[in-house]
Amino acid sequence: MSAFPQVPPEVIASLAKDNKSPLIIGLVAGSTGLGFICVVLRFFSRIKLVGIVGLEDYFIALSMVFGICSSACLIQGARYGNGRHLINVPMENAFYILKYLFFSIIAYHVALTLTKFSILLQYRRIFTLKGSRKPIYIVMGICAATGTTAVLTAVFTCVPVNAYWNMGLKPFAKCVNQDAMYHANAALNITTDLLVAALPVRQLWRLQIAMRQKIALLIILTLGWFVVIISIIRLYFLILVAKHPTDQTWYSGPAAYWSALEVNLAIVCASTPALKPLVVKIMPIFGTRFGTSKRSHDPSHSTQNSRSNGFQRLKGKNSQSTMNEEIAIAALPNAYRHGEAWKEIHVTRDFEQRSVNERRLSDDSQKDLYNGFPKPMERR
Repeated sequence: MSAFPQVPPEVIASLAKDNKSPLIIGLVAGSTGLGFICVVLRFFSRIKLVGIVGLEDYFIALSMVFGICSSACLIQGARYGNGRHLINVPMENAFYILKYLFFSIIAYHVALTLTKFSILLQYRRIFTLKGSRKPIYIVMGICAATGTTAVLTAVFTCVPVNAYWNMGLKPFAKCVNQDAMYHANAALNITTDLLVAALPVRQLWRLQIAMRQKIALLIILTLGWFVVIISIIRLYFLILVAKHPTDQTWYSGPAAYWSALEVNLAIVCASTPALKPLVVKIMPIFGTRFGTSKRSHDPSHSTQNSRSNGFQRLKGKNSQSTMNEEIAIAALPNAYRHGEAWKEIHVTRDFEQRSVNERRLSDDSQKDLYNGFPKPMERR
């Protein structure tokens, strides 16, 4: 209180009524719970319905772990007074607010970087044409570089590190300009968000499919644009915090819950395509394979297709309808037509070996989206 001798007691009492801490706790906890539920459903869909867990699933699970850590730190910071006016926060609480903020920022950057890698690995599974993966690897490199930079600058904001939250060490420590660092990292994060969100647009637009199907695929794979908007909103509140250095605990409240919303909604957006098999199982009406015509269910039509292109349709693992059918080479020896391995032969690799025809790749990309990007397997 002594730091604000010019403030009358009645004003201090009035400011004490302002409290964003419950809002911070509610939004952070709620968004984290939503993200966790999506990850659990994603793994249920992959394990029980698709039967295969991919590398991107492990990345999103690890991202969720760091997201929970970040959210837990933000909630603890709110309990110690973040979201209240600084004049109403006991001096000893500032130590804990800054300490939890320090660890929440590190976990925040790690979680977002892992989520971007999960999305990029999904792109890598879908786009198999020669040359289409090069942009993915480039964006991966950019995300790795910016993510590593953000984490390192967050860790070594001050040297020694604990001077970040220990005000007694601050005069003797070497610290970077924190506001400039926050803004620079936020700008880099928005840039990589844009790259990840825009990356599949050109590839999907080249697919030889109906416009309605093309738009459906674009919506599924470009949900990251919502995260870009959240990132921009978060940057706005970070700038607002920098403009009010004497009351940062009050103005940093929105920045705290927007950070949690960004991390957790990014996880939700990254998991949405993988939930398609579960949605189809619960509501089969969505299993129309983006508008496939009814004739695909006609046995005579299916037989004709098998004879004309050398492929036959087989029931996929745990499938509920012909929409889950996998395409396998009919000419393979009988020894390969038994057991789970036969059921898990996917069209991607076979199409790459036989032809790079873009039309066939278009069909395969749709099927991968329907199946939640199952991992292709080959029998040689």
